[in-house]
Amino acid sequence: MKRKIDILGSKYTVEFKSVKEDDFLERCDGYFDKTSKKIVVGKKTDDCELDCFEQYQKKVLRHEIVHAFMYESGLADNWEHKRMGQEETVVDWFAIQLPKITKVCQELGCM
Repeated sequence: MKRKIDILGSKYTVEFKSVKEDDFLERCDGYFDKTSKKIVVGKKTDDCELDCFEQYQKKVLRHEIVHAFMYESGLADNWEHKRMGQEETVVDWFAIQLPKITKVCQELGCM
């Protein structure tokens, strides 16, 4: 499945692929590519033991979306550790907390 999304004015493609379709997924569960403007998330493998794989897949997708937003907003070039790219702890924090923050903002009507 391919979907097009807009991230701060840049068009990205979101794809779900298997390791056979994209060997880069041998090293990660998902990634964003700033050069081709795509986000790729791995499909469930036969040896996956996660009970709630779909929830994990959504977390990976949010993580990669946060990377893309940070890149498109210029943070990639201004990060303290340029050689490492964006700090994974910060990206994970945003990806994990985003649904909770969104829920609170919706409850308060401040979206």
